[in-house]
Amino acid sequence: MQIPERIKEKFLREILSMYAEGEVSASRASHMLGIPRAEFYRLIAETKTKLPKKLNESIKKEIEKLIGD
Repeated sequence: MQIPERIKEKFLREILSMYAEGEVSASRASHMLGIPRAEFYRLIAETKTKLPKKLNESIKKEIEKLIGD
């Protein structure tokens, strides 16, 4: 039995939303979608999915450390 495209799209949107909210990691999300992590990152960029707040904060801290030195 073939899964309807609209159900695949809904599942994809739900996984991306869970990632953006920090409910699942990129590794877990890519596993749930059955794609390599690199492909998941490409998908995030293509869909302009927001990065989890915790990840954004971590990146900002690292940049501030680099600029501060």
